[in-house]
Amino acid sequence: MEPELREEAEKRVKAKVAFYQTALIFSGVIVVLLMLSFYLPGAAIWLRLPIPILLVVLGVVFLSAFGLPVNGKFTDNWREDEVAKEIDKLRRRRKVQLPPMEDLSETEILELKELERLQNKWDDGEGGYV
Repeated sequence: MEPELREEAEKRVKAKVAFYQTALIFSGVIVVLLMLSFYLPGAAIWLRLPIPILLVVLGVVFLSAFGLPVNGKFTDNWREDEVAKEIDKLRRRRKVQLPPMEDLSETEILELKELERLQNKWDDGEGGYV
């Protein structure tokens, strides 16, 4: 399952990078076209004509990279996506949880006490940046 997930993630990242590159290039082209249209008023209509086309193409690339900007209500596998999100949240919580106190060394226990003291100080409004 991991290689499939990595492959899908790399595919999505490549699509997002392609969108950002396209947006950067198109914005440069649009600026040049606008500058030329102001410099050459007789050809302004022909120089401004490609701008809406470029914006439509950019919109299509955006939709292919990021999908529709909705909450995922219209996807076929919405439940599976939500289950995967919850599994990720639970994994992150487990990583954050501390080991039992008896498994910690004396130095780690002292560090935890110092962190708790600093947290209490911060919560009381006494502390600034640590």
